[in-house]
Amino acid sequence: MTVHVRLFAGLRERAGWARREIEARTVADVWPALGLGDEPEGLLYAVNREYAERDRELHDGDEVALIPPVSGGAFRVTEEPLSLEAVVAEVADERAGGIATFTGTVRRQSRGREVTHLEYEAYAEMAEDVMEKLAAERSTTGSAASRSARRAW
Repeated sequence: MTVHVRLFAGLRERAGWARREIEARTVADVWPALGLGDEPEGLLYAVNREYAERDRELHDGDEVALIPPVSGGAFRVTEEPLSLEAVVAEVADERAGGIATFTGTVRRQSRGREVTHLEYEAYAEMAEDVMEKLAAERSTTGSAASRSARRAW
């Protein structure tokens, strides 16, 4: 089967490409077909914008995304410049006990190179699909916490 593979972040840098077509019958066949050495620990796969197990069979034309591990929290996909103040204002609620945010820093050096900028890539199409499903699941609980979480997205 010919499948379309998408790589993000460090995987894209490692391979030197973001999209490629390969031959694979199952998700487990994808990494070896790429010829990129040892598979990174914690790597996730998505087939047609849904997380998939390694034993999932693939069909001609499927899109397989390889997703490096990330840590979670509430999030929003945007192409606009980020503003911490805007995020806090969006989720502010007088009933909330507090709002936790994270602002990170980066190393000056990484893998023997000087870090001059960061480029964040998102698989926006899949992220939006997953967030819609989460919102739908949470809305069935009817709890105040779920309603607050939906607003945070």
